[in-house]
Amino acid sequence: MLPPGHIAAGYLTTRIAIAELLTFYPQAAASRFWAVGILASVVIDLDDLYAFIRIGRPIAATVEVDHRKFISHAPFLHLFIAACGFGLASVFKSGDWQLYSLLYLVGTWTHFFFDSFGYGIMWLWPFDRKLYSFFNVNKRLAVSEKLPVVSYWLRFFREYLRYPPVLIEISLLIIALMALGFR
Repeated sequence: MLPPGHIAAGYLTTRIAIAELLTFYPQAAASRFWAVGILASVVIDLDDLYAFIRIGRPIAATVEVDHRKFISHAPFLHLFIAACGFGLASVFKSGDWQLYSLLYLVGTWTHFFFDSFGYGIMWLWPFDRKLYSFFNVNKRLAVSEKLPVVSYWLRFFREYLRYPPVLIEISLLIIALMALGFR
């Protein structure tokens, strides 16, 4: 999924989570809490930037480098981070930091859930590095040969629009835009 899809999914799940959390955390309506959930849903793909730097071209999923195999794409790592944050916030009696931790977890796991429609996620890390997905997606979208930047992106988007999970991404974008209108 591309960043706009992750942002749309993060917005929608953060909106739902905040609506449910308002009973316990009245401060949840503040924009700083919305930002945590939405940013957490997309920031995980910063490892894609590392993949780009490592191989010197804009390819995120190749035999050489697959950013979904980096530890940053391991759900249990983010569950641990959120649990530690929530635990410390509870010890220090900080409702704001409890909320940050919960929304961080919502955002990161939203990312993982929607990545599971494509290539998959290392759901069983650290016990197994296999990528698990809802569908068997054998097609790799990465363009392996070196192309000029514009040619690369034109080819990438032509291939991406034929990628089955793109319908989920487009639906999320439409629903998020509609939800923004009703906010």
